[in-house]
Amino acid sequence: MRASLVRFAKMVVKHKVTGYEEFTKLAESLESSGEPVHILFTGSKDENGESWCPYCVQAAPVVTKAVETAPEKSHFITVEIERPFWKDLNCPYRKDPRTHLVFLPTLLRWRSPQRLDGSQCANADLVEMLFQDED
Repeated sequence: MRASLVRFAKMVVKHKVTGYEEFTKLAESLESSGEPVHILFTGSKDENGESWCPYCVQAAPVVTKAVETAPEKSHFITVEIERPFWKDLNCPYRKDPRTHLVFLPTLLRWRSPQRLDGSQCANADLVEMLFQDED
């Protein structure tokens, strides 16, 4: 029992949010932890579990596998974005200088220049490197 508790304590903490306000509140609250925070911005999924974003569908299995290699005591936030919200050129994810999204999917390290956009998120080597690099 004790070994499983230790192992669990060292795993990546996964979060899932759907709204901009929910995302910013969570990201800002995790900043003070001093632990790495990685964020995947992706297209929302329909009732069958499929994203409207084809590049997001390609990236999903690569990112899911790489999350398991993320540093212990780190956080991984998945932000699902609805298509109509994303298509609005005034979408706050596009305008916010902390995210400045141009493509979906985008995988980034919060408060860092490290990021992968679009088809880069389906490249296993690049995704693993983003999770492993310290800075």
